Amino acid sequence: MNRYFSTRRIEALTDGVFAIAMTLLVLNLSSRGFGSPDSSLQLLKAFNSNLGSIISFVVSFLLLGSMWAVHMRQFEYIDKADRHFTMINTLRLLAVVLIPMTTSIAGNYSDIVLGRILLPLNFLVLAAISYWQWRYAVDQKVINQKTPVDVVESAEIRNRAILLISALVLVAAVWIGEIAFVLFIAVPFVVKLLKR
Repeated sequence: MNRYFSTRRIEALTDGVFAIAMTLLVLNLSSRGFGSPDSSLQLLKAFNSNLGSIISFVVSFLLLGSMWAVHMRQFEYIDKADRHFTMINTLRLLAVVLIPMTTSIAGNYSDIVLGRILLPLNFLVLAAISYWQWRYAVDQKVINQKTPVDVVESAEIRNRAILLISALVLVAAVWIGEIAFVLFIAVPFVVKLLKR
């Protein structure tokens, strides 16, 4: 028989890890690589030469924010956790803490295919684990029994849409790099298609 625990500590740890990972992203940004510009034009050129790192930061920060929002919404309905659920959450956090490193690689090595795909791959793994955790919660009935069926179904569909778009981003990133993350604007449309 499974032993169940409150989710309070899981939520606190997860919020903290997301917050730290989002904060660590900014450490990859620095004006040290700007040299010693003497004019606004030189500063603009230096800024432009570091644009890859800045774009990587913005993309990663927004992605982590959206994945934290997924986590927050899921835990509005999850009442309890067992040791398997806790392990899945730990894997989810592992994927989160790797985001600053893969962001740095994306910003510094976007001219190399592996450099372009590590961040999208990291995000795909994070999305897959998030989906797995929700499925586990539903299958093991650790969600609040009063949760409306349409909420469970909507979360399922949204998780599938995010997973599908994440896979498409990974494939597209081989050719176009982080611009592929623009595909996430299609999530609402994919959700509508999956609801049919």
